[in-house]
Amino acid sequence: MKQQPGKLGIREYVSITVLMVGSKASEDTPSLLFNQVQNTAWMIPILSAGIFFIPFFLLIKTISLFHEKDLFSVIEKLLGKYIGFFVCLVIFAFSSFGISVDSRTYTNIIRAYYFNTTPVLVLYGLFMAVCAYGAKRGIRNVGSVSYLLIFYTILSLIIALILCTRESNIQAIMPIWGPGKWEVLKGSLKNLTLYADFFLLTMLVPYLGSSKEFRRGTWIAYIFTIILISAATIVFVCMFDQSLGGIGYPFHTAIRYISLGSYVPNLEIIFFVIWIMGAFIRFSAFLYISALMFGHLFKIKDFEYLIPPLAAVYLLIGVIPETPMEVGLEWKSNVQITAGPVFAAISLIIWLAALLKGEFKHAKNKNSM
Repeated sequence: MKQQPGKLGIREYVSITVLMVGSKASEDTPSLLFNQVQNTAWMIPILSAGIFFIPFFLLIKTISLFHEKDLFSVIEKLLGKYIGFFVCLVIFAFSSFGISVDSRTYTNIIRAYYFNTTPVLVLYGLFMAVCAYGAKRGIRNVGSVSYLLIFYTILSLIIALILCTRESNIQAIMPIWGPGKWEVLKGSLKNLTLYADFFLLTMLVPYLGSSKEFRRGTWIAYIFTIILISAATIVFVCMFDQSLGGIGYPFHTAIRYISLGSYVPNLEIIFFVIWIMGAFIRFSAFLYISALMFGHLFKIKDFEYLIPPLAAVYLLIGVIPETPMEVGLEWKSNVQITAGPVFAAISLIIWLAALLKGEFKHAKNKNSM
């Protein structure tokens, strides 16, 4: 397939990854977690990451055997042409549905807090058009903009969380295990999808300088996003307490409460501008990866031309739910429950196939020569 000239640097790759995964701290994820396990919601990002680490580590180890091969190429090599095609199609279907649901969530946030009178379809269409344009520019350009933006995004989130602590009560996290250890464990298993984006990012392996850079960048971003999502969730738990379950988008609600004294009473517009730029980067990367997967499945070399049609399809799927409540409680929860375990299972299957075919032994013998 056609690829961009040159490679992504590790800094650009880490920036893309942090913006894609870490942005979940600023949407409805903290509220969804709170509705499941109450005040222990902040533990779920940590425990889910620990559980997902095992299959994901084995996947990374397996992909490293095949130099500069992306996820779909490795799957077809290990599972065969037909089974491999089916597995890749399942991955593409899950990721496509996830993009539709998540992009609609972001449109709901924009409309609920900033453009109340603008029709959802207009906002959604503009949002997807900008993201499609960014994706069409290529993953290297997306990476460059991500690197320029990542500092301001993380800084703004940290400042917002620090200012939120002035309205917080640490007693809200008590009792520490909330509804019980078993419920917390079940919640962790249900939310493996928090880190499913890392699974999809293995499609970008050929775009980095080496497998070593990919592994280093992935684990740096993995640890950073765990801390980011967990820290944001615990701040929102302490700030809103029991009312968090009824707040759709806690980050955007919180920034309406914070200020820097009487001279700067309202900071939300600053946070919004940085947040929306990060959202454009996130879905530009998603659209590029989605087009890359589709192009691989159906042997389309110039897969970049698929980006606008795919964006239109995702928009049409995303407008099906009539209300934000329907998106968050029904569609998104179904994706969260199924996608993470499915991706984890596929990771284990790929690793097992490589083990049974002796790929690890062959690589060991090759390195010892």
